[in-house]
Amino acid sequence: MKRVTIAELAKEAGVSVSTVNRVLSGKQVRDDMVQHVLSIAQNVGFYGIATIRSHLKGDLPVKRLGIIVQQESMPFHKELGIRFKQACEAREDNRVIASVEHIEDLEPLVVANTLRRMAETFSAIAITSADHPIVNRAVDELADRGVLVFTAVSDLSSTGRAGYVGLDNRKFGRAAGWFADNLQRRGTEVAILMGTHRHVCQEQREMGFRSYLREHARALKVLEAVTTHETDLGAYDATSDLLRRHPNLTAIYVTGGGIRGAIRAIREADGKPPHLISCELNDETRHALLDGDLAVALSHPLADLAEKLVTTMIEEIDADRAVRFRAEIILPFTTSTAESIF
Repeated sequence: MKRVTIAELAKEAGVSVSTVNRVLSGKQVRDDMVQHVLSIAQNVGFYGIATIRSHLKGDLPVKRLGIIVQQESMPFHKELGIRFKQACEAREDNRVIASVEHIEDLEPLVVANTLRRMAETFSAIAITSADHPIVNRAVDELADRGVLVFTAVSDLSSTGRAGYVGLDNRKFGRAAGWFADNLQRRGTEVAILMGTHRHVCQEQREMGFRSYLREHARALKVLEAVTTHETDLGAYDATSDLLRRHPNLTAIYVTGGGIRGAIRAIREADGKPPHLISCELNDETRHALLDGDLAVALSHPLADLAEKLVTTMIEEIDADRAVRFRAEIILPFTTSTAESIF
């Protein structure tokens, strides 16, 4: 799709090119004119919408918010970053300067140093990270300095964190267990793929999954969890190996990253493969649902999560430090099947 130019926006808005340039640069232009140009820009898909909107908030309080997420190549974390920025831009009560930091190297020291670096600029930071003493120490250090650190999606054990916004992951895992039990049986064994054992959210999902099956499906044998290292290749190799060594599988539950690799392995399998249960909904998993390679996708409502996260961060910044409390926002998850999407 061709990018709309400034001249084309000016023509659509019925104003001069110089007026659009003044709007974009934040120079003296009436608010009603800025609103008019913004409305037309939104209609035609102009690339500078966020810039125009920011100039309408010149007199509003400024908040600097950051978020640290995993690799941009992972659809879940890419979308979370996008949703976070959108939630910041949509605020009408504050002018939010937002930054999304995608970390390619997930080593705890890299994550901790990224937190410390961002704390020099941002008064509140959200993070999705594995739970590790090095990361927790950095969170506690920042809390002592008055920098608010929130966990999103996966919690940390740090006592200094300002709050958590995400799912009830134990309940999330129990829902996956219900599907493993109630989908048409294709065997008597169930497998679990975990990105890493240090993600609290995945640990809680595994607990909930096992707990449900132990309570309601004692005839099913739950295998030892296999680690994918949060990669598609790791999930592909793990799924392929499970299919070779365990022909009696009825379901595979993917608790974290790597769903694309698991789907690929299921597609390449002979005969009728086990049901695949995902913890994320994206373009790849939507198509897998329609193709029958994925049985169900249990997922985060990412737009709502980002909005609640940004709201919580701003509210805690504005709160009296003496009466701040650790916020905990639990959102409902969504359930998607081939019949409920598109």
